[in-house]
Amino acid sequence: MNRVALVEDHERLAALIRKAFEGTGIKLETFDRIAHARAALEQLSYSALIVDRGLPDGDGLELVRQLRAQGSSMPCLMLTARDALNDRIEGLEVGADDYLAKPFSMGTGVSF
Repeated sequence: MNRVALVEDHERLAALIRKAFEGTGIKLETFDRIAHARAALEQLSYSALIVDRGLPDGDGLELVRQLRAQGSSMPCLMLTARDALNDRIEGLEVGADDYLAKPFSMGTGVSF
């Protein structure tokens, strides 16, 4: 089974993303804290990570930095409202595979 970890503290956005994943064959597991995601990542295997930067217990960038330092090659998407050029560059330099700024559209006519 494909499993994706979403680290997003905005409940409505996480629910909308979860709904978009329904019926794809990909299980989306959501976490609202870096610590919760880190614990799950130590126990389970995920196909990819989608992580916000502004989380209650820190910057999601640190989670990506830690994963890369541990040798993880799991694809990581930064999904954040921080859309300045230097934020994007920093995210990619730390090891994110892509950087998507909020708001965004999933092609369903719904923007997040």
